[in-house]
Amino acid sequence: MKNTSNEDMHGRADIHVHTRYSGFGNYSFLYFPESVVDPYKAVEAAQRKKLDVLCITDHNTIQGALIAKKYANHLASLEAFSATPKKGIDVVAGEEISSADGEILALFITEKIRPGLGAAETIDCIHEQGGIAIAPHPFSPQCPALQQKIFNLKLDGVEAFNAYHRDAYSNLIAQNFSPKRLARLGSSDAHTLGMIGNGYTTFSGNTGEELRKSIMQGKTSFGGSRTPLSECMSWSREAAREVFRMLHSSLKGEKNNDVLYSKIDRIKKRNKIIGLVGAGVYVGLQLSLFAGVLGEMVLNVKSRRNYCEFKKSYDTSIRLNYSQF
Repeated sequence: MKNTSNEDMHGRADIHVHTRYSGFGNYSFLYFPESVVDPYKAVEAAQRKKLDVLCITDHNTIQGALIAKKYANHLASLEAFSATPKKGIDVVAGEEISSADGEILALFITEKIRPGLGAAETIDCIHEQGGIAIAPHPFSPQCPALQQKIFNLKLDGVEAFNAYHRDAYSNLIAQNFSPKRLARLGSSDAHTLGMIGNGYTTFSGNTGEELRKSIMQGKTSFGGSRTPLSECMSWSREAAREVFRMLHSSLKGEKNNDVLYSKIDRIKKRNKIIGLVGAGVYVGLQLSLFAGVLGEMVLNVKSRRNYCEFKKSYDTSIRLNYSQF
């Protein structure tokens, strides 16, 4: 990987951001939306954070990304007629794909890539669209990660810094042991508006195409800081409040075309009532504090174990393979 001075890399891109189109995920015994962020507001938040490029990478869909991209283009067209035009932002359509071997970020794609394929096949599908394949949080103890598979896959980059991963070891392993041929990237892995831009990729230029070129040439770096635990807890409260609101509206018989609401509206009435009570208790008793602190402790234990296991397995054969990159 070629080196580029930090002075040359003045562009900032958040390559990993979720919106409400990411759907639902399981967190222990909880079933929460991955994000309740509106794609329009994600674009506006990225502009406020002075980002040059925003990559929307919802789970197994590009619908939210296409909406955000269209909105950013609309804002740019309006600014063209302004007497004092503001700096615009490039939105890149992406997807966080659930491959059979772990999650893979696809950037610069135009069509959804279906989940469940092997990692190698998923990457081939990304490249067939002219896209870029990145290993997000490759050594995460909490997400389906590629782990050591990154050494044998035709990836273009690796997430060396993920602001959402607060444990002490995941980013450390990615930064120190990832194949040298892969571009080093940073992201927020944002699930709320406040998280956008907490982690970012630096590159030469300020457009999406210049970001693509920098990644392919290995001329990127990363910056930012870990997302505060308070923001993580705020995300869970925000999600619980939104679930409560949607369940309440659904029980009243209201109809809505929102992507999350449509899924909740199909739940059986008995389960809606149970979910309504659970979401209300979670928010009312401030259980996010307990869940956040406990989760932090568990993840640090898991990440340390992951680090020790990786170091142990990093034997002579792996060292020989690594030296070739």
